[in-house]
Amino acid sequence: MHYRYVSLLATGLLALAAGCQKADEAPGCGTLATVRNLTGLDGCGYVLQLDTGKRLEPHGSLWQGFGKHDGDRVTISYESEPGASICMVGEGVKLTCIQAR
Repeated sequence: MHYRYVSLLATGLLALAAGCQKADEAPGCGTLATVRNLTGLDGCGYVLQLDTGKRLEPHGSLWQGFGKHDGDRVTISYESEPGASICMVGEGVKLTCIQAR
């Protein structure tokens, strides 16, 4: 009886551990945002708007290489990276992860 309990517990823990790691998900890419086209504003381009309403002005290679379309939903992670901005609608950030939803 004890062997059966230990075997069941070990199987359950193994399944739980395997379920926690998904290769197709980037770690830390969990902040929801919407791509916004602000090219009509002087000095602006595409920005990200968080669900809280806060706007981010991303830069860096991940953002440059990402196909942007107004209204697209994405998940991101980012680091604050303040700098000079002509647009001045949000916080300057460097994306560390971006995925289309």
